[in-house]
Amino acid sequence: MPTELIGEFGTSGATSEWIEAEGKLAIRHLKKICGDPPPEMELEIVWQDHELGRYPVISLVWEDPMRGVPWNYISRCEAALTAYENDGQLPPGWVMPSIRSDDDGLDEPFDPDAPPPEPPEILDFFECQRYLSKLIQWGSEASNRARSRPHLVERDDDQESES
Repeated sequence: MPTELIGEFGTSGATSEWIEAEGKLAIRHLKKICGDPPPEMELEIVWQDHELGRYPVISLVWEDPMRGVPWNYISRCEAALTAYENDGQLPPGWVMPSIRSDDDGLDEPFDPDAPPPEPPEILDFFECQRYLSKLIQWGSEASNRARSRPHLVERDDDQESES
């Protein structure tokens, strides 16, 4: 069963019942901030063995070993869990990644002449978040490109005499 580590949580030295309760709260928070995991995947509390004892982590777990890892969802959950453990604050320099699927192709260069992305035909909650993320990314790229264009600050002599 494949798993991907999201992060550590909990109060060290607490009872296992307390740690389980903290983990359930952390998972509820992750689902609230990042949305439900991709289909057929679950966020779970996993106990890791270490030479000094066992400690809990939150991991994304799924059954199909041939299925790809949703790196964007994992990175969002890592940032959300870090903020959760730090009283709601991300460490300096951290940014919450945008919601998108790993095959969206947002790494391609921005085409200013391309229209905004079209909405998907079937719009469930997860697809809606993905679509909004694409629109935000498109708007951000378009805005950055518009700001980088040179602006006319002085008029030509020919234009001044005609006015």
